[in-house]
Amino acid sequence: MDFALFPTLFFVVLKLASNAAADIACADPSALVPLLRAFNGGDHFYTTNLTEMDQVAISLDGYSFEGEAAFIWTTQQPGTVPLFRLDNVQKNDHFYTISPDELGIMLNLGWTYDTAINHTAGYVYPYSICGASPIYQLFNSTVVDHFYTMDVDESIRSQFQNQGIAGYAILPSANGTFVPGSAKPFFLPNSVSATAGAQVSSSTTSTCANPSDAIPLLRAYNVAVFDHFYTINSTEMAGAEPLGYGFEGDAAFVWSTQEGTTVPLYSLFSQALNDHFYTIDPTEADQAQQSGYALDITSNAGYVYPYSVCGASPIYRMYSDSFKDHFYTMSITESQNADNTVYVIEGVVGYALLSSVDGWPQTATASASPLFLPVEIASASSVLLTLAPSGVPAATTTFGFDSTFSAPSPTTTISHNAASQKPLSLYTALGLATIAMWISL
Repeated sequence: MDFALFPTLFFVVLKLASNAAADIACADPSALVPLLRAFNGGDHFYTTNLTEMDQVAISLDGYSFEGEAAFIWTTQQPGTVPLFRLDNVQKNDHFYTISPDELGIMLNLGWTYDTAINHTAGYVYPYSICGASPIYQLFNSTVVDHFYTMDVDESIRSQFQNQGIAGYAILPSANGTFVPGSAKPFFLPNSVSATAGAQVSSSTTSTCANPSDAIPLLRAYNVAVFDHFYTINSTEMAGAEPLGYGFEGDAAFVWSTQEGTTVPLYSLFSQALNDHFYTIDPTEADQAQQSGYALDITSNAGYVYPYSVCGASPIYRMYSDSFKDHFYTMSITESQNADNTVYVIEGVVGYALLSSVDGWPQTATASASPLFLPVEIASASSVLLTLAPSGVPAATTTFGFDSTFSAPSPTTTISHNAASQKPLSLYTALGLATIAMWISL
């Protein structure tokens, strides 16, 4: 019978910082090495060992070298965890995971440790810090092939199922595309994602927000002043349109109130620059206020996850110094197009539910439904944490688009049709895994 993977939803965090509020030191960037990628027609193989790639995988096992897929570490560095490497000779499949629970399930299903030192392909971050980006995990159940890439465009393949995020590494190129040789590490700026200390707490449990409560984050653009604007309030969006803002669609699905382990997406505005700015990091919000931005307590951008759990995907942040405009999108393609003009990618601001399969905003209707990375995989392959309590940045002023703009009406007026997807419980996942193991006997 065809192989089926049923990982658990529980992930034990390795080497959490003893002080929840303290920042975790970043790994040494000078110690980064390329994660080499090869393919033999049915199996994707990854290693940091040049000799293994050349003399074993290519010369003996018939693999073809494809390029440098990521940058990781060969020894454990501050904040990193092992990326375990398993092999199933019968099924001709290599499997990589940072989850000890997923590791145990795969060993029970017939995968074994291969010849990698310490049973690992290397070391990666378990969440987005220090300029790291997601490694997307995909699976082809027909040929039983696990495939890993940092390129979102490449991950959208009809024959592969997106199984979430396997860990966080340093990009081999600006858009994550593998490089045939001589790649250079491409870092997202450290300041974009919430600090490691803000992401870590003494608790290792994570609660998913109710997906049926997710509502659209509406997006508009004012071409006259070069400003992107986002809100979950349809009345506020309607009030912005007469001021020159053109509605562009549903950019993401977020929550109107704090649920589970979501955090506020702070909304700030600079009157001098005509720039709306959004961040989940209270420290960054405070720094923005010191630079002339004001916390906009009349505008609601909603709540998002600070890391990839519960089927959430990254929101990319762009900035144009020429236009003095911050721009947010869940489409890596759109971010690349913007980057090719006058925008530069600043990193991942948070994680939300997709409004379309490729992250493009839904412009045909204001009642799109959210799309998920598979909850059971995305959660198992991500650190399950709750945020340590942090202070909300103090508001310096209250403002709207003009002095007469009234406070937004309740967000329940927004029309949406959020599809409900319940995450598997731990016991359900364990039960499914047991069935899978029984079937494989």
